[in-house]
Amino acid sequence: MRLTTFSYVIKEELNNVKPSVVKSGLLNFCNLDKILVNSFELANQVMEAKETNLLLDTSPNSAPQPFIPLLAPSPMAAPFFHNSTPKLSGQCSLNFSAVDNLLRTTAVDCWASFAPFLANVICCPQFEATLVILIGQASKDSGLLALDSVHANYCLSDIQQILGSQGVPSDLHDICSIRSSNLSEGSCPINDTIGFESVVDSSKLLAACSKVDAVNECCRQICQSAINEAAKNLVLKDGRLMTNMEINDTTVEYSSTVNSCKNIVLRWLSSRLDSSSAKQVLRGLSNCNVNGGNFTISSSRLFAI
Repeated sequence: MRLTTFSYVIKEELNNVKPSVVKSGLLNFCNLDKILVNSFELANQVMEAKETNLLLDTSPNSAPQPFIPLLAPSPMAAPFFHNSTPKLSGQCSLNFSAVDNLLRTTAVDCWASFAPFLANVICCPQFEATLVILIGQASKDSGLLALDSVHANYCLSDIQQILGSQGVPSDLHDICSIRSSNLSEGSCPINDTIGFESVVDSSKLLAACSKVDAVNECCRQICQSAINEAAKNLVLKDGRLMTNMEINDTTVEYSSTVNSCKNIVLRWLSSRLDSSSAKQVLRGLSNCNVNGGNFTISSSRLFAI
């Protein structure tokens, strides 16, 4: 009953409202509606403007820009932010610019913060491969597969300067047990390409080692066997060292003379391959040592005894 009475009162009140008042109220309502609509349109325009400034420029007339233009550099790129000018001796005949990419890779693999921890697995095999390839590539012009003691000192110092200017620790040669004598012929009786090719079956050696299968080589030892055979032939060139009857595992296979000749073999191989291919071969061989074999590249660790 009360609800009916209330509705009746409201109806009567509306009937008593003057038409001018109703018209004025409707106009005010319409004006309010326009204000609200315009406000929403303005807000949308502001949001669209903000989104336009944040979104990529996808116009076909310009290259897309990165969404976040200033990203932090990769930690592995750090050596390239430590570049300085190396002080070279001017007495080394090795062509460093010809293997610039190889040196940069070595700088990354041997960066100061990681070198001591990754020495045997990554850094030193890469450093040793770099030394082998540098001498091998230089032999294309010089015909020599080893450096004399004087130039070996200069060249090792220059290499250390170049790598040090890119963030490599100054004691890398100590970390990897590299000495200037590791760049010479050691005790191998042959150190030039002409003498090498007169003793070694170079075609057979290239066929076995021009490409090393990273998986099968450690088991089948195709390239390693060819290198061992070539090194023995170089050793036998000097009749004063030994005779055929003296060749056995205890007197030759693990001797420093054979190891020195294996260095010569690897340098010759590097002279017949481009630097990238040579690196793949040398790193593939060194991986056999990391995975439990007995083959390593370079210097004192070139071939494990």
